[in-house]
Amino acid sequence: MSFLALFNKSAQPLRYKLLACLTAYNGSIHALAISNDGHLLACSGTKGIKIWDIKSQKELTSSSNHHESRGTVSCAIWAMTTKTAAETLCYGTGLGYIVCLRHSLTDEKFQEICARRLGSGFEITCLSWHSTSSEGNLRIVVGTRDKMVQVLTLNTSSQLQPVFASVAFADNQSIYVFGLYDGNFMKLKDEDGDIVQEISCKSVIGHAVVYSKRGVFIVDNATDSFTLYRLEGDGEPLRTFATGLPSVSVPKQVAFGEEGKVVVGGSDHGLVYIFDWKTGETLETLHHADTGLVQTISARDLNGRCTFASTSPVLGRGKTTIKIWAYDYAVPKDSTLNRVHGYMTSATMINVADDFSQRVQAAMIFDEYVDIQKDKEGPTEGYIKNDIVMLRELAAKILELAQEADGEIDKDDHRGKCDTDYPQAAKGDEEAKDLSPIDLSPIQYM
Repeated sequence: MSFLALFNKSAQPLRYKLLACLTAYNGSIHALAISNDGHLLACSGTKGIKIWDIKSQKELTSSSNHHESRGTVSCAIWAMTTKTAAETLCYGTGLGYIVCLRHSLTDEKFQEICARRLGSGFEITCLSWHSTSSEGNLRIVVGTRDKMVQVLTLNTSSQLQPVFASVAFADNQSIYVFGLYDGNFMKLKDEDGDIVQEISCKSVIGHAVVYSKRGVFIVDNATDSFTLYRLEGDGEPLRTFATGLPSVSVPKQVAFGEEGKVVVGGSDHGLVYIFDWKTGETLETLHHADTGLVQTISARDLNGRCTFASTSPVLGRGKTTIKIWAYDYAVPKDSTLNRVHGYMTSATMINVADDFSQRVQAAMIFDEYVDIQKDKEGPTEGYIKNDIVMLRELAAKILELAQEADGEIDKDDHRGKCDTDYPQAAKGDEEAKDLSPIDLSPIQYM
């Protein structure tokens, strides 16, 4: 790449903006997890579990403070059932405990609802979850340091029950397991744990994440890059995402974002990398720290926004910093109408639609190249809709939407009235003067 190309790339504005910078405890953070609704962030490590409200940057209290007896918190996930929107925080510890917390409606704290030590108490290295649609239970898959995979069910009575004992769930009801040191990748049946497929990724797997919608997974090879593979492939890599030669080979977490369009990963020199998943091109680099390892990453997509958090270990007695970034990569389908509703009351919308319709009808008088009254039974041969006709149809559609927003409305009661007849509407229009205009230009997708 030429110097001019590099200069132009660096001069482009960053897509991801820094939302928050949180100060955690003076210890290592091993896992970050963003809740499914995008509102909460959990961090876990040597000092236990901490939970923040991302928007207010306020730390929330928790009843689970047993890290001294249960060990360092090694991994964490947020899970939800299909029957409720309540978030459950599940985490594993270095002494083999799995603990579940849920938000209390009485005292606004996260209360511990269950805790269980698995097997011989080996460290829980990874967690994944799946919601069972029939009973409203959660199914949780757990990987431990002794190379065992267990599947547990968290039932509606907040009890953990084993499914099988012998790690990611996929849409095809399979479990994918990734070996840390041997680089092996296995596909298991979720009913009985039988091995369906086993292939080698030909490298150490520092961390792995699955994107089942595209049928791919990506691993950190614990050296200089992240590597993309197919779930149903033969172990040959599709492409690599290079972060440069490291000063020390350590595992780094990686994540998919923007509905699988980008790959987000850390480095050993203070930067977070955003890659295009198709081409492997570096889209941008974000400054987490001046130097040092950015080892922990968590990402969440919600309503066209990708939010991710990054952190790095701190030497000595310093406190760990967590940075939260976000990018609005797409506008939700109903957002334009919602923004219109936010700027206008229903009465104002009707006034605008009526006025627009009357103006279009008046403009029809000056239409020279199509006579819409020429054939009332239907257009004659060669009839072509002109812009005025299309605008009239648009006006009718706007009025229809306004009526739907306000229920059954009698158009004759509103026609001809001014804003003074609608005090609420006039007030809404006055407030809307200070608002930025709505951008109705086509959305540019990556």
